[in-house]
Amino acid sequence: MEDLKDKFITRESYPRMVDAEIEDYASILSKYTKPEEWLGHISGNHPLVMTEYGVDPLERLCVILGHNYLGYSAFVPVSIKYHSSLVSCMIMAHHGFGGGGARKEGSGLNAYIDHALRYEGWDVALYGHRHDKWAKTVPRIKPQSHGKQHKPAWVRAVDRKVAQCGTYLRTLSHSKYPTYSEKAGYPPRPIGALIIRIGLSRIREGGRDNLTLKFNGSNE
Repeated sequence: MEDLKDKFITRESYPRMVDAEIEDYASILSKYTKPEEWLGHISGNHPLVMTEYGVDPLERLCVILGHNYLGYSAFVPVSIKYHSSLVSCMIMAHHGFGGGGARKEGSGLNAYIDHALRYEGWDVALYGHRHDKWAKTVPRIKPQSHGKQHKPAWVRAVDRKVAQCGTYLRTLSHSKYPTYSEKAGYPPRPIGALIIRIGLSRIREGGRDNLTLKFNGSNE
């Protein structure tokens, strides 16, 4: 056994092994990513399992790449310049959660919309975890005062987008070895990432122009 002692992975050596894997992965990603092109990275239940070994793999990866590590959830403001105007878009990002019937259509959509509506101030709410891809517009009615008493306020619908960001986890494979999703009985899902394009539209209210955000989900 003395000759084999270096072949065993001990708890003490595990962080060094994980760091080696992360550094190798970062060297590949660095060829295709630029820090200024990323708002940040959200962690999840799988990377956080590794923290008991004293290392957060995603945080370590972000440090190497120079990207923002956002933790499990975050609010990220984005400013959009339009001529001389500056419009702010608040993105709420959350890794997501299970429960509520993972095999039932619409369960994730309802759960995430209910969760998002408990928070104020966001324009786009992004979720993951459930390995699905969809985008849903959730409009809200916003009154706007004229600054004069006893005069009815202007009202307008303001679009907000709740979305699940996609998956690369296949439900079935040609292999004789079943996939994780196949064993769990999860339904087939579209493969790939969700793209949300944020644009600006001009509307006229109360005798003046206002800029408002307009979202275009790729599969809504």
